[in-house]
This record gives sequence, C-alpha cells and structure tokens, in this order.
Amino acid sequence: MQAIPSANPITTPATVPVAIYTRVSTANQVGGRFDSCESQAAICRDHITKQTALGWCEVACFSDPAYSGSSMNRPGIRALMRLIEAGEVKVVLIFKLERVLRSTDEWGPFRSFLQKHGCKLVSPTEDLSDETPSGRLKNNLLMSVAEYERLNTAEKIRLKLNEQAKRGFWTGGVVPYGYRYDEKLQGLSPEPVEAAVIVRIYEMAARLVGLAEIANTLNDEGLRTRVRHYHSRDGQPLNIGDRRFRTDILRRLITRPLYAGQVRMNGQVFAGQHQALVSLETWERANAAINKRINPPKRRFTDRDKHFHLLKGIAYCGSCGRALIPSASGKHDPNGKPYRYYTCGYLHKERTDAACPVRHIAAGSLELAVMGFLGQCSQHPEIVQATLERVLEHRQTDRTPLRARLTEVETSLETIAGQLRNCAQAIVTGGLASLSESLRIEADALHQQKQRLLIEREQLRADLAECEQGGLDAVRIRQSLARFSEIMPTLSLGQQRDLVALFLERVDVRPSKTPGKVAAGTRLLELRLKLRVARLIEGMEERLVIEQREAEPVARGRALALTLEVALAQAGNPVPVSILAPFRCDLGTRKPSTAVKPDLPAQHAIHRARAWQRRLDAETGLLRITLAAEERVSPATVTQHLKLLELDQDLQAHLLNLTKESEVRRFSLNQLTRLAGLPLDEQKRRFADLSQPKAV
Repeated sequence: MQAIPSANPITTPATVPVAIYTRVSTANQVGGRFDSCESQAAICRDHITKQTALGWCEVACFSDPAYSGSSMNRPGIRALMRLIEAGEVKVVLIFKLERVLRSTDEWGPFRSFLQKHGCKLVSPTEDLSDETPSGRLKNNLLMSVAEYERLNTAEKIRLKLNEQAKRGFWTGGVVPYGYRYDEKLQGLSPEPVEAAVIVRIYEMAARLVGLAEIANTLNDEGLRTRVRHYHSRDGQPLNIGDRRFRTDILRRLITRPLYAGQVRMNGQVFAGQHQALVSLETWERANAAINKRINPPKRRFTDRDKHFHLLKGIAYCGSCGRALIPSASGKHDPNGKPYRYYTCGYLHKERTDAACPVRHIAAGSLELAVMGFLGQCSQHPEIVQATLERVLEHRQTDRTPLRARLTEVETSLETIAGQLRNCAQAIVTGGLASLSESLRIEADALHQQKQRLLIEREQLRADLAECEQGGLDAVRIRQSLARFSEIMPTLSLGQQRDLVALFLERVDVRPSKTPGKVAAGTRLLELRLKLRVARLIEGMEERLVIEQREAEPVARGRALALTLEVALAQAGNPVPVSILAPFRCDLGTRKPSTAVKPDLPAQHAIHRARAWQRRLDAETGLLRITLAAEERVSPATVTQHLKLLELDQDLQAHLLNLTKESEVRRFSLNQLTRLAGLPLDEQKRRFADLSQPKAV
C-alpha cells in the first residue's frame, strides 16, 4: 500500500548565530577563581542550550573586563558591532541590560543599530522585547535606572573621598613612590630607601639643579623606579616599573603635595595624617624652581651648517646682542670653496634697514683669531693671571649688593607669607561670595610672586656662594690652554666643534673702541671670550672630546672672561689676522703641522678611577655626586671613570703601565667604557684590536 504523504512535514529549524557579551566595571572583579564575566557567560550558554530547538548556536563571546558602562568606546562591544555589521550575528545574548550600557544618551543609537541589521538583544534574566510600546518603555526605564545607579554610585564615592581628604586620610590608588601601605595604620608610612631618594630629589631641585641632571645622577647610581605588580584586564599578571628616572617622572614627583604631608582632592589641598618626607618650605622651593625654567637650553641647528662654521651657536654680535648666523657667499676662493661669513642676526632679519656696526665677518678670520688666541694665551701667563685677578676682584665687589638684595628678598617672602595666612583665614571664616573670590584671586597672585622670589633667592645664594669660594687655579688653566693647540688639529671637524662648545660658552664681537690707523680693508674688532673653566681643565687633562654634552647641563659659575683686540685683514693678505691686545701676535694661514709630536709622560684615566674608588670605599657615606663636586667634574664623568674598573684585571694592569701620550690616546676613556659590560673574552679580543697600530 502506497504511503500517504503528511500534510505537515517535519522541517529542520534554521541556524541562528548567537554572540555572548559580558562586562564588569572594576578590576577587582577580574582574575578570580570564577569571576563575574565567566559567570555571565556560563548563564548565557545555559540559555543557548535551552534554545537548541530554535537553531541557536554560539558563534562568538566578547568580554570587556574592567570597563565602565558609561560609554560604548570599549574593545569588546566594538568587535561585536563589527560582527553584526557583517551579518554574522542575529542575536546578542547578555546577562542583564546594564551589562551592555549605562547611558541613556547612547542607548537610542545602539538600539537603532541593532534594528538596522536585524539583530535582537536577549537576556536570560530579563524580558528585553521592545516590539510593543510597553516593552520599549520598560527597556528605557531599565536603562534610566542603570544610568542613575552609575551616577549615584560615582557621586557617593566622590563625597566619601572628599570627606576622607578633609580629615587628612590618603584617598587610595597606587601607593606612591617613597611610601608603603601600613595595614595596621590603614595609611601610608615612609619606605626608608625610597624616602631618602625623594628627599634628595627635592633638595637638588630646590638648589636649582635641572631635572635632567637630577635624573642622570640617580640613574648613574643605579637607582630605578619601584617595581609594581598588577593584573591586566584579562587577568594576566603584569610587572611594571624598574625603569630609569626621567624628567617627566621627576616633575610628577615634585609637584605632588603628598610628600609635604598634604592630601589633594578636587583641586583643594588638606593637611594629611601621614608623615611628610620634606618640609613645606622645601616643597615650595622645588616647585618654584621647576615651574619656571631657569636656564632654558639654546636651540642648536648644527645639522644645517652645510659649510661648517666652528663658532656656530657661540658667536654673538656684541652691539645688537643677536647671534651671528653662518652664511656662505656665491663667490668661491682659489680652492673652489665658498667664502664663509658670520652675519649678525639683526642684519639678517632687517636687511638694509639694520644699523649694525658688525654686519658681516669673515668666518675663517674670526675662527683663526679665537683659536689662535687660545693657543697663544698659554705663552703669556701674565694675561691669565691678570684676568683671574679681575674676576676675583669683581666677585669681592659683588658681595655687598648680593647680600643686600638677598636680605630684601627674604623680607619680602616673610611679608607675603603673612599675607597668604591672612587670606586663607579670611576665606575659611566665610563671608560674601564675591569677597571670597577676590581673596582667592589675591592669594593666587601672592603665590606666584612668592615663587618668583623663591627662585631669585636661590639664584642669589648661588651667586653669593660663588663669590665666596676659593680662587681659580691659574697653573691648570695655562696647562689646559697649552694642550688645546696640540689636541685641536688631531680632531675631526665635528669633534672640534663639540670640544669648542664644551668649554667656550660665548664669543661677543663688537667694533674696537681703541682708535688707531689700519690699512685699507682691515677691521679692528674687540672679542670677549667666556670660558667654562671646569670643563676646559677636565677636557684637556683627560683628552676627552665630549661626554654626553647634549644630555648634561653645564654647571653654573666659575666663568673666565678674556678680552682681546684683533685686526682682520682682507682676503689675500699673508697675515690676515693680528692680535693687538693684550699681546702682539700675527696669525697666518699656516696649516697644522703634520710632524710627529714627541710622546710626553702621561697617565691613563684608570689612575683617577682607582683613586676615586678607594675614596668611595674608605669614606663612609661618600656619594658619587659629592665626590664629583669635590673633584670639580660632573657626576657622569665619575661614573664613566668607575666603569673602567669592570675591565679584566690584566687589561687594567696594562693601562696602569701606560706612560706615552699616544698610547693613552689610543685607549681612550670613551672606547674602553664600551668594553666594560662585555664578557671577559670579548673584552680581551676587542682590546687586542685596539692595540693593533692603525694602517696609514
């Protein structure tokens, strides 16, 4: 008998792709044994199992751990929306509506997005159907309630934190560097090692030490930021920190009132109950110093110098005060090279309208005059001695006005402090709102004036200390100038400019005021050279070209000014430059001698390294920065020397026995410090390469 077909045949339901979405607001809900996101996903998967008859199947699961529901700018929800746009998801399964969003402003656009792509929002714990007006109203009410809970919770937290801050309690967050969290006190207590670092940072900043120099000092001593252990948003452990100190890190540390025993909340500062690491006065001095740059670095464009000008960035017009800008003529000399000039910046800007007496100066003549004078100056010790006597005389003369001005500044600071206390008391006692606002404006103005006076006081103290310090060493200065003429011809052009910029701070050029008859085409000029004496002596004694000149700020003080009169003749003259004062000397266009110089007795830098290490070992509490100040060198120089002690003992013994200047120069400090961190075998191999004579 033939089978009769059924009127209602059994059909297989179409597959419905379902995506699960979960979210939690705080990191405390992530990474547990069975955290909230996993719990939400498990409930959703159970619901998918119950809907198997309808063809539901899971195609993806998206999660946003530790993300707020105030915005849709979350990676998980964005990835889900991209999948919906591609048509690969027709049902979004969530635990509750508040897990998707807690903002009525973004709820409407998101609902329209789902409707546009034919996607439904389903929850196993709530009825989210919005096909009827009542269902749509219910969803809107749920979203409004979720937004209210979010805003209300945030408001309660802010009020609680503000009340805690008023009572001096730490308001929580990441435990700051220099402190540790005490479970018994339920607050902060100093961490001994880090607290000492914080005190040093504030004291150095209060003395107008630059942030870059502070960072270099701490890094050279091996100090690093605190190692912190966290968990990522997906629950994975993270270890961050243990980094070198940077200027931005130091700026955040110095501007934080927590270290002065205060708590800051919503722009207001309250007295804290934790122990202060620095006094309020030190905190104010340090902040005043970093808020205003004392000596901003000069802008240098050395890479734009196509034709190489040795005094670029150093030479200035003494009449206009502008920098002398390197320039080149369209004409060429007999060697086919353009004629080089230094042009006053005022003339360069104003063109023909500039009434500058200096205008253009032949670059070769000016460089020959400066370099020749420095080389010849060592042969006239009375010049250096007379200059040093004038410097010391000026220092003695400047003492009285400096002390008087320092007294005035300290008196002004005391007056401003009293006015600030009166303003604060008037604001606390209350009164008219307009009056309180006027007092706040007045207090801000007094605070800014106080910061300016704090900076001026530190500068006056430094200048006064400079006036009261001992005399300069004329013998070492003459010896350094004598070595200058020997070292300069052996360096490359870039090294020559670096060396000159290392110790020659400024060259002012102005017309000579001394009347005299000169030949046609000859100019009489007065040059004023300002030398950084400490760098001059250090560089010449150690045969160093440069030690991180861009990163290291130059120490203030100990300047030596030399003034000379020169006559610059026109091109083609066999003696284009003549020094007229303070001694008579004609400088020709002679090329550097290529004759082999005799080896002079010399000592390698490892002798200083061993002597410094013996002092550090013998004197308890002696720091590298203190040693550097006593030796009149930078902390980086001390650190670089001590790296030599990491070399193999056989290599150190070889360096100790060097007595010839050529050998000392071959194993220079900069070359050997690169070997210090290498394995011993690699050190010996590279040292052997340095020992081989260079091919001619």
